[in-house]
Amino acid sequence: MQKGTENLVYHKASKCWEHVNRAIVILAKIVREEGPSNTPDYYKARNLLRDADGFLKEARENAKKLLGPVPPYASADYQKWRDELLEDFHILAMGREYEDLRSELVQDKFLSEWMDEESIVNYLKKHFQQQQSGKRKISNIKVRIILDRLEELIGQAHAMNKQAMQNQHS
Repeated sequence: MQKGTENLVYHKASKCWEHVNRAIVILAKIVREEGPSNTPDYYKARNLLRDADGFLKEARENAKKLLGPVPPYASADYQKWRDELLEDFHILAMGREYEDLRSELVQDKFLSEWMDEESIVNYLKKHFQQQQSGKRKISNIKVRIILDRLEELIGQAHAMNKQAMQNQHS
């Protein structure tokens, strides 16, 4: 599968990833500096972080539409289209057992762009049991890992933003 095709499916998550990483780079530079820094950079990072929050919210909404229950009023064609989309773009994990999922996720091109093998395995360990409970499906674990990774990065960026704000007011 080509990267461009996959990014069309994960468009909002990819935009969130780009924005939060750019914000982290700028905020890290500001935090390293002593005293007030370049104010336009600070505001640029803050805006990037705000946009990343919005893209994450939209990515969650898209995930619910794609992976959640089909509305009762939806036609059979909608269900068929959705199932084909999920299969064609490899959004769902195929493995059901831990080792199968581990090898599948580590080899996934989209995840490997964002995380190293150790991080992927750690997220899998964290979500494997949860994803099998209740109404959740183990096949949705890939999307859960992506959203969890984005939430973690945004949390780091918000912490750095607080430090940068303190530097701005020093």
